[in-house]
Amino acid sequence: MNIYINELSDDLFLITAKMITGLMNYHRKLNNAPKEYWQTDEQSQETLRNWIEEGTVYNIFLDDEPVGFFYVRFGGQNVAWLEDLFILEQHRDKGIGKYAMQKLDELMIEKNVVAIFVDVIPRNTGAIKLYRDFGFNHLNLIQLRKNYDKILDKDEDVEILGFNFKKY
Repeated sequence: MNIYINELSDDLFLITAKMITGLMNYHRKLNNAPKEYWQTDEQSQETLRNWIEEGTVYNIFLDDEPVGFFYVRFGGQNVAWLEDLFILEQHRDKGIGKYAMQKLDELMIEKNVVAIFVDVIPRNTGAIKLYRDFGFNHLNLIQLRKNYDKILDKDEDVEILGFNFKKY
């Protein structure tokens, strides 16, 4: 499999923005969010502009076809945040994400990054397994959420460190 990553180029801006729509709405689907909270391509273009200002977007290629992306922010003391990883649905479950993670690891080592952080929603168990398999094995922090719009509340519970929470 010929998998490689390159920093986002201008000619892939709109394609990558559409992927962001796919990523955001994949999360909305996982959580059964009402359609009013789903993201549009226009919102994704604005999101991508913001990401470019705050970090680096890398497209993931299978041969010469863009099939996904990483969004990484770099910070002080040689640390990074993997903000998002996305693979197009038709290319999932083929090992592309694993190959791409290997390429990301190589890039982080090349950039002398000493630690990388990632946030994962608890309902995205596939992502949790992928990240765990790639060495994300330190519990760094727990982010809690409070819904003011009660239609966003979930019924499924999860126990973490002796506390019960709703599994978002």
